[in-house]
Parts: sequence; C-alpha cells; structure tokens
Amino acid sequence: MAEQKRPWIQPGISVGNVIVLGAMLVSIAIGWARLESGLADHDRRIEELEASDKALVKDRMVEARDLADMRADMRWIRDTLVRLEREWKARE
Repeated sequence: MAEQKRPWIQPGISVGNVIVLGAMLVSIAIGWARLESGLADHDRRIEELEASDKALVKDRMVEARDLADMRADMRWIRDTLVRLEREWKARE
C-alpha cells in the first residue's frame, strides 16, 4: 500500500493554532492599549508645551514693553540733562 501524502495545509484547527491566535490577539490588544496611552500622553505634553509657550510669549511681551519704557525714560533723562546744561551755560 502506498502511503498517501498529507496536504501541506490541513483544514482542521489544532490546539497550537488556537494558542497562536490567542497570543496574537493578546499582543495586538496590549499594543493597541500602549499606543492609546502613548497618544494620550503625547497630547497632554503638547498641551503643556503650548501653555508654557503662551506664558513665555506673554513674558517676552512684558519685557519688551518694559524695555521700551526704559528707553523712553533714558531719552527723557538725556533730554532733560541737555536742557539743564544749556540753561546753566546760558546763566553764565
């Protein structure tokens, strides 16, 4: 009797196939959960960075305004000193 050759793909489902499919489903579920967690963390960090960026821009605007005020004050002091010097020289 000639032995029949078994086909490479068998239509039956073995316990090994069920274990492999279960492991794949579990690993996909864990990967998906990690991806969702990572995306939530990423979104949170982006919101924090945007908030800190807005605070830095606000601080920079305050510094620019203060610098402009200081320049105006220095200009007034210089003009006042020049005027006082002229007045002093005119008295002499």
